[in-house]
Order: sequence, then structure tokens, then C-alpha cells
Amino acid sequence: MNGQIKSTQSKLKDVNKLLKLDPGNTELLAQKHKLLAEAVGETKEKLATLKTAAEQANTALANGEISQEQYDALQREIVETEQDLKNLETQANQSATAVQKIATAGEKLKTTGDNISSAGQKLLPVTAGVTALGTASVTTAANFESSMSQVQATMGITKDSMPKVNGQSVNTMDTLSKLAKEMGVETAFSASECAEALNYLALVGYDTQQI
Repeated sequence: MNGQIKSTQSKLKDVNKLLKLDPGNTELLAQKHKLLAEAVGETKEKLATLKTAAEQANTALANGEISQEQYDALQREIVETEQDLKNLETQANQSATAVQKIATAGEKLKTTGDNISSAGQKLLPVTAGVTALGTASVTTAANFESSMSQVQATMGITKDSMPKVNGQSVNTMDTLSKLAKEMGVETAFSASECAEALNYLALVGYDTQQI
């Protein structure tokens, strides 16, 4: 069991290392979420086994079959495994949030261009397992302005940035703000939620034209 956990953690470490170089890579994000789910499952299984062993150890200690030192070591491993599980579940929740938001952005905003749906399509199979794991937790944006400020920060642009969209020079923030408000009217999401979705498209690497 420890061998399985060690193998999963090694893969997760490699993925996290690559994500530092390419944080918007949807393939890596999908792999990370899958590995976290596996790690949570494996650690839960280990904890259940340890607790069963602890019940047996109580009798073994009373009968003098194991030493107090061995019994104490088992109890410490149970506590350590509980802490590992809690940490993994926290990471899995954070991963689930990011995965679902990117998938939602790709699917719900596909009316603005077929190529933006790729992020959603790639991660939809992953999101199917999120609900089953009970780890999904998607929060709404605090407000529209702060969400749009985050979009600007993610894209690394100034307020007066003027890229070309459909052959015409436009102000990025004005254009994207208008888009988020229009989608707020046309979809079941609020303008702030649409602005947050734009941020995840920006995080994946889309420019103003693609968004």
C-alpha cells in the first residue's frame, strides 16, 4: 500500500514541477486532479487498514505479543496518515475548483468561438469524477470589478491595451467587460461569474481575439 502511495506521489511531484513552468496547461491540470483523486483513495485505504491493525494491537499489547514501542509507533503512523489525508483532500478540493471552472468556461462560452471550447472538452471527463468524489466546491466571484481586475492581471496587460480583434483595434478591458456583461444576460450565470470564467480562459493562455 505504501508502495502504491509512493508511486502516485512521485507522479504528482513530476506534474507539479511541470505546472510551475506551464501553469495553464490543461493536460497537466487534468493529470494532477486524477492523481490527487488516486492519492486520496489510496490514503483512505491505508488509514482504514491501520485502524483495523490498531484494534488488533490493543489485544496484542495486553497479551504481551507486541511491545509498547511498537504499539506507539502504530499510533503515530495513524496520526501521520490522517494528516496526510487531510492535506490531500484540501489539494483535491482546490484542484476540483480549478478544473470545473476551466471546463465550465470552455463549454458555456463556446458561442464566442469554437476554439475556446477545447479547454472544456479536455477537462470534462475529469469533472465527471469530481462530484462522485465529493470534492467539488465552486465559489462565485466577489464582484464584477475585482473579477475583471484579475483578468487583467492574468493576461499581464494594462488598462489601455489595444490588440486587434476581427481586424480592428479595440481596448481589451472594455471589450472583455462588455462580453462578460452580455454573457451575464444571455446565460444562467451572473456577469461576475462570467468575468471569472474569462479569467480562467486567460489562465489557459487565450488572447483577446480567442476569448
